[in-house]
Amino acid sequence: MNQKNKISWLILDWGTTNFRAFAMDEQGQVVDKTERKMGLLQVEDGAFATELESLLSEWLGEYQHFPIYMAGMVGSAQGWVNVPYVSTPTNVESLAQNTHQFDLPWGATATIIPGVSHCDEHGHYDVMRGEEVQLFGLLELAGKPTLEAAFPGTHSKHANIEAGKLVSFSTYMTGELFSALSTHTILGRGLPEQISSNAAFVKGIEESSNPSITNQLFKARTHRLFGNLEESEVFDYLSGLLIGNEVRELHQESIYLVGGKALSERYDQACRQLKKTTEYVNGDDTFIAGMLKIKEAMNNDK
Repeated sequence: MNQKNKISWLILDWGTTNFRAFAMDEQGQVVDKTERKMGLLQVEDGAFATELESLLSEWLGEYQHFPIYMAGMVGSAQGWVNVPYVSTPTNVESLAQNTHQFDLPWGATATIIPGVSHCDEHGHYDVMRGEEVQLFGLLELAGKPTLEAAFPGTHSKHANIEAGKLVSFSTYMTGELFSALSTHTILGRGLPEQISSNAAFVKGIEESSNPSITNQLFKARTHRLFGNLEESEVFDYLSGLLIGNEVRELHQESIYLVGGKALSERYDQACRQLKKTTEYVNGDDTFIAGMLKIKEAMNNDK
């Protein structure tokens, strides 16, 4: 049987900069996968349907009859449809009950999973789109009703699940801040080619205990001036400083790391250096498992 004939539905993780799609069979197994640098920022004039049609036709050829389940920033104000957030505490059933469904131009049904908002005790809000799917997928894969997880990335997330419910989370602009500091400030200006330096990364983690991160960041310059850091090691020092500062905000001693392998390994090193243990879970695996649980909950509601 042709592989494409086994496909029953599609799931998409459509974010600001990336597009990932998985073709699924009736048993919930992945038949095929594609990933493109076609995030929301690359879609012109809100032509999401046209862009999706192009992406799917290039990938699958015949795609017109497959229902599509989407998550991520595609459901934001900057995305295809602004799907209202579900508030914490929330669970899989709540996400399933608040999905947004519509018909695609070629006749298939599209479903967008809502993001989640959290209001802390000070009345301050935080939001996520996409990680909520991974979180409930992680619950399924870990087989635990209560856990703390970190999602390293441009905007890292720390999330707490208790008794199967997402009760709180927080966002850290670690990746974006590293990019800005290394390319647009005096800390990264005029540097030679950077080399991989574990010693500089460790030094950054050690010195991330300074309660004033903006004060400590300037040490990336003064360490160079006074010979405490090689000019070729600045980026690894900054990385250690920022990741260490973030990891210190994790509450539990045992943490799940979800995402890409390379960046998660850096977080694992920082956690171990700060006396925390970690378990790594692939981001694709958690996303697929989460979508399966939400789809199952949607079918149970019918």
